[in-house]
Amino acid sequence: MMRNIAGLAAAFCALALVAVAAPASPQAKRGGANPVIAVVDTQAIMQNAEAPKGIRSQIEKARNSYQQTIHGKEEELRKLDQDLAQQRSILSAEAFQQRQRDFQQKVADAQKDVQERSHKLETAFGGAMRKVEEAVFQIVDQIAKEQSLTLVVPRQSVIYAAADMDITAEVLKRLNSKLPSVNVTIPK
Repeated sequence: MMRNIAGLAAAFCALALVAVAAPASPQAKRGGANPVIAVVDTQAIMQNAEAPKGIRSQIEKARNSYQQTIHGKEEELRKLDQDLAQQRSILSAEAFQQRQRDFQQKVADAQKDVQERSHKLETAFGGAMRKVEEAVFQIVDQIAKEQSLTLVVPRQSVIYAAADMDITAEVLKRLNSKLPSVNVTIPK
C-alpha cells in the first residue's frame, strides 16, 4: 500500500515537473489574451453574392442550350427508330441487323455526348465557384487581420454565436466589390 502511495506521489511530482517545463501555449505567448472568434455563413454568401449568381446563370444558359441540342438529337433518333421499324419487313435480315447496329451506335454516341457535356458543365461550374471560394478566404483572412481575430468558424458548425461575432455581411459586401462576376469557361 505504501509503495502504491509512494509511486503515485512520484508520478504526480513527475507530472508537475513536465507541466512546468512544457512550452507555453499559444494563448500564453500572446500574453494571456482571450481568443477573438468570429463566424461567417459561407452558404449564405455563396447563395447571395453576385458572382455565384452570375455563375449559376451562365451554367443554366449553357445547360438550356445543351438541352435544345439533345432534344434535336432525340427527335432524330426517334425518327430513325420509326424508319427502321417500318423497313424491317422490306430489308433482308442481314441488312436490318446492320441498320439496327448503326442505330444502336448512334444512340450510344448520343448518350456519350450527353455525359461529356454534363461533365464539362460540372467542371466549369466547379472551377468558377473555386474562384469565388478563394476570394472569400482571402477576404476572411483580411478581416481577421484587421480585427485581430484568432479564429473564424463557419456558421454551419456553430450552435450559437452572438450577432456581433458574425462577419458574413462584411464578407458579402467586400466579395461583391472585389469579385462582382466570374466568367465561366466551358470547354468545347
